[in-house]
Amino acid sequence: MDSDVSERFLGGIIVAALGAVLSVVTVFDIYEDAVLQGDPLYLTLLENVVPIGVDLALIVVGSLLVIGRMPYAGFALRIAGWCLFGGAALFAITGWVYYFQILQGDLKPLVVFSHVVAMGALAGLLIGVYDGSRLERETELRVERDRTSTLFENSSDCIAAVEFVDGRPVVRRINDAFRRTFEIDDEDIVGEVIDDVIVPPERNDRAETISERASRGRHVEEEVLRLTASGEKRAFRMQAIPLETPAAAIDGYAVYTDITGQHRYESRLAALHDATRELMEVGSPDGITERAVRSVDDVLGFRTARIFRYEPSTDRLEPAARTERAGEILGDAAPLERGETVVWSVFETGEPEFVRDVHARSDTRSDVHRGDSPIRSELLLPIGEWGVLVIGSESADAFDDSDLSLSRTLAANVEAAMDRADRRQELEAQNERLETFASVVSHDLRNPLGVARGFLELAREGEPDALDRAADALDRMDRLIDTLLALARSGESIGDLEAVSLDDVARSAWSTVETDKGTLEIDVGNGADATVRADPDRLRQLLENLFRNSVEHGSTGSRTQSDDSVEHGSTSNRLQADDSVEHGSTSDRPEAETDDDTGITVRVTRFPEGFAVEDDGAGIPEPEREKVFERGYTTDEEGTGLGLMIVREIAEAHGWAVSVGESEPGGARFEFRLSEP
Repeated sequence: MDSDVSERFLGGIIVAALGAVLSVVTVFDIYEDAVLQGDPLYLTLLENVVPIGVDLALIVVGSLLVIGRMPYAGFALRIAGWCLFGGAALFAITGWVYYFQILQGDLKPLVVFSHVVAMGALAGLLIGVYDGSRLERETELRVERDRTSTLFENSSDCIAAVEFVDGRPVVRRINDAFRRTFEIDDEDIVGEVIDDVIVPPERNDRAETISERASRGRHVEEEVLRLTASGEKRAFRMQAIPLETPAAAIDGYAVYTDITGQHRYESRLAALHDATRELMEVGSPDGITERAVRSVDDVLGFRTARIFRYEPSTDRLEPAARTERAGEILGDAAPLERGETVVWSVFETGEPEFVRDVHARSDTRSDVHRGDSPIRSELLLPIGEWGVLVIGSESADAFDDSDLSLSRTLAANVEAAMDRADRRQELEAQNERLETFASVVSHDLRNPLGVARGFLELAREGEPDALDRAADALDRMDRLIDTLLALARSGESIGDLEAVSLDDVARSAWSTVETDKGTLEIDVGNGADATVRADPDRLRQLLENLFRNSVEHGSTGSRTQSDDSVEHGSTSNRLQADDSVEHGSTSDRPEAETDDDTGITVRVTRFPEGFAVEDDGAGIPEPEREKVFERGYTTDEEGTGLGLMIVREIAEAHGWAVSVGESEPGGARFEFRLSEP
């Protein structure tokens, strides 16, 4: 027999025994009055009906305590103790009064009666105080239960009230958040062990450990993975909260805070960092834009994305890369003219734009795709000076704060990668120019310097023509130095682009070149068609090189690369073309005879995609055209092969494509395309 049963049995026996003793006294009183003294029976019974009822009640209560049917049977000894104490107290007070009245020889029933009443009043007072405090505690508990119930039902966290049966958490109640998140109804989980319903099989061992700790009244908090009814695994921060109320049917609560979104954000952020490292390693703008849109698809999970890259030469945002899905549903994007869409606003202000519903906006500029595009919502993010990243979704209001945050991070990383690639290309170009400088200084300058020294020695020995030959060598060095200065400036970054009149710049360039043997013709149209967006000084330097190449070599019958360009404003106009390519074989064909009175005609023309400089000279053989821009390429024994290389570098600095062809009269034609046709 355990301690609870023993306590209940002993307490019940005490109460029942007290009732039995008192009932014996009452029955004896009835017998004495009715039988021995001959009092009327009905009066005797009427006198003892209440006492006998109280005595019998004590016997009944004691019996109920013994069999466990009485409320608070767990406190049977305490109840029996108070019962004995109450009886003893009344017995003591009445016995005390009765004793002294006997000593005095004067029994006063009224006094005894009043003392009994006083004892009853005191007992009632104590019971009233106890009952009041009990009611107050019950009210507090009820309010607390109501609060707990309200919190339970209205909490955004998933809560399950559990009872531990044989150490396993059995669900007794769940709240609405639990039903929604786990996609489950009460009948599918109430009465079941919670671990059997929502724990993935591979996590059973860990779940059992958590349940074992919680069953011992410990507070447990861990990040866990749980399974919804549809089979989706979600991440939660789980708390096992014990309920320290022994009389309650609930042992505690299992509280699940859904952190799936946080985990998804963190995993996407980690993947984005990996993608950023790849972006930094790509090295080329085209490769970076292609990798960036793949990251939008692979990392951010948005299948539709484009990058528009700013082209200074055309002052437009050109489509540079797109995801496969964007190509499928949207096709090829057209270049965006300044102010044409909200994309331009994002590019110019540097502020991202979130279009929740493209179709609902009255501003038609908001949709880069236009018309009845399937795109419903867009994220437009600036990529610094490089362009704009446009992410689209076929659902309205498809992006949340985490999407915006990650997308902005990606755009910033793309900008950093583009800056890095640009600096790398500049560094490579600088290294290439340094190699050129070293080559020219170590070889081309050293040769005429040695020649000058040799002729100077001959002059000292009395050779009459030696000083003139030495002066020619020094002139050659002077031309090489001017060429190196021009090459250095060709590698500088271009300044701000502006709409430049091709007519004005061409005439200015022509005036700085010795053009006694040439004529300039300009056919560039009028108005905006007659302008190009360029750095005026660098454009003039480019034209000076081409004009000098045509005038000095085109009329001689040679196919020539001029390597002698000057900075704008240079005082040296003594440059001669060094790199000539003889028509046909350079070793067998004599130099063509020239008529100094017959000059070359140089023509500057404008066409929709760019402009051209051509002449009516001998032209450049087709096999040589791909080589004329290469560093060091020349067929002149005194040439350096830098002239047209400078032209190419200035063109590329503007973002122009340069090519060599044949003019209609058969001369050389240099085309500069400012945009794709």
